[in-house]
Amino acid sequence: MLDQSLRSMLALMLTVLLAACQDGTGPNTALVLSRSPDLRAVVFQSTHESGPTPGGYVSQYAVWIGSSGAPSADAGVVVGAVTPVFVRSSGKLTRTTGVAIAVGDLIEVWRDTSVAYGAVEAPPGKPCYEGTQIVIMR
Repeated sequence: MLDQSLRSMLALMLTVLLAACQDGTGPNTALVLSRSPDLRAVVFQSTHESGPTPGGYVSQYAVWIGSSGAPSADAGVVVGAVTPVFVRSSGKLTRTTGVAIAVGDLIEVWRDTSVAYGAVEAPPGKPCYEGTQIVIMR
C-alpha cells in the first residue's frame, strides 16, 4: 500500500514539474517581442539600483550604452526586474535577468516610446530609454 502511494506521489510530482515547463525541458525561451529591435549597442556600464521611491519599491538596472566603436556611452536604458532579458549564444536563446548584462556586451534593445533627458540612469545630457526586452549577444 505504501509502495503504491509513493508511486502515485512521484507520478503527480513529475506531472506538475513537466507542466511548469514549456516543452518539458526548461523555461520558455521564446522572445516576448517578435519585431526587430529598436537599437543595438555596446554596454559601457551596468548598475543595479533598488530601494523605496515615492512610487513604491524599485529594482532595476541602469545600463549605459553606446554605438560600437564609440569612445563613451551616448544613451541609457532602464532594465526593470520584470523586463524580459535573454542571452543569445551560438544561435541558442536562453532566458536570464538584468544581472547578466556586463560591460562590453553587445545588446539588442526593444524599448517603449518614452525618452527622458537628465535621468541618472543615463550619461549626463543623454537620452534614457525604458527597455521592454533585451537580448545579450555572446
